[in-house]
Amino acid sequence: AKLTSSSKDEEKAETTKVFTMLSYGKNFEDARKKYDAASPFPVFLGATRVVVLGENYAKKGIEPYLNRIDHLYDYRKTVLTVISRKPPKELFNIKVKKDISVGFLIEDIMEHVAGKGEGLYPVTGELLSDIELGKIGYLLPYIGVEKGSIKYLGLAVMKNSKLVDIIDIKNTFGIMYVLADEPRIVQVAESSEDGKNKLSFRTFVKKRKIKVDYVDGKVTINIDLDLKAQLRYQYYMEPISDAYIRKLEGIISEKAKNDVESIIKRAQNEFKCDIFGFARYFRAKQPEIYEKINWEYAFTKADVNVNVKTKIINMSLRDPNAKKKY
Repeated sequence: AKLTSSSKDEEKAETTKVFTMLSYGKNFEDARKKYDAASPFPVFLGATRVVVLGENYAKKGIEPYLNRIDHLYDYRKTVLTVISRKPPKELFNIKVKKDISVGFLIEDIMEHVAGKGEGLYPVTGELLSDIELGKIGYLLPYIGVEKGSIKYLGLAVMKNSKLVDIIDIKNTFGIMYVLADEPRIVQVAESSEDGKNKLSFRTFVKKRKIKVDYVDGKVTINIDLDLKAQLRYQYYMEPISDAYIRKLEGIISEKAKNDVESIIKRAQNEFKCDIFGFARYFRAKQPEIYEKINWEYAFTKADVNVNVKTKIINMSLRDPNAKKKY
C-alpha cells in the first residue's frame, strides 16, 4: 500500500491506496494457488478484518468456508462474517471515502451498530459453535449498497448454514431484545390526545430471563424483560403527568412485547428454524428429553410467553417549569 499525506496548508486528507486482488478456481485451494501465483507479496491472513460472502454462495451453504477459517491457523477466529446483497467482486470495487478500505468500513459499521445495541457482531468461532450444535440456525449481518454507500440493511437468516431469508433492519428490534449484549432500542410514543406531539425514548434491558421447559409433552419458551426507558426529547415541550408516565410505560412494554413475539412467530412459521439458540437453554434443563425429541419440529410448535415491564427513569420530563437551555 502507498501512503501519502498533505501539509496543513493543503486541503487534502491523508489517502491510502488499496489494491484489490481477485482469483477464481474450482475450489478454495485452486483459487488460492492462482492468487499466490499472481501476488507480488505474501498475504498475512491474520490481518483479515471481515469475511464477505455473496448471496448466491450463501444460498448454497457457507459451512465449508467457515471450516476453512477454523482450521487455517493464521485466520483469527474472531473475524466478522457478513452476507452481501451485491456480489463481493463489485462490493470491493466501490471507492471508499470514509475509511481505509471496504473491509475496514464494513467492520467499523458493524462495530458501531452492535456497540449501539442495534445490531449483532457474530464472529466465526461463535458460528462454528452454532453449527456444531446442529439443531439451530444463526443470524449474520446483511449489507448492501444504497445511493453509492455501503450500508447495514438487516440480518440474514441461516438454516443449516444456508441463506433462507432476510430480515429488514426495521424488523430486527425483537431480535435485539433477545440476543444483543446491551440492546438500546429507540421507541416513539404519542403524548397528547390529538396525537400531534411525540416522545422519543431509548429503552435498555435491565434484566433478561429466558426459560425453556417441557410441559405436558410440549416445549414452552418464557421470556421476561425488565426495561429502563429514558426520554430523549419531545417533539413539542409539554408537561407530562405521573398518570401518563405510567401509561407510557405500558405503551413501551407492549411495543417491545409485540416486537419479540412477532419475530419468534416468524421464525416458527416462516424460517422454521431456531435462530435464537433456545435449544441451548432446553438442553441444559432437560438433557434427556432434548436427545429424544426432534428439536427443529418442537421449536415450531412451542408455546411462547413474553412478559415485559418498563420503568421510565428520568422523571424530570414531567417538570413543566424546568429551565430551558435557550
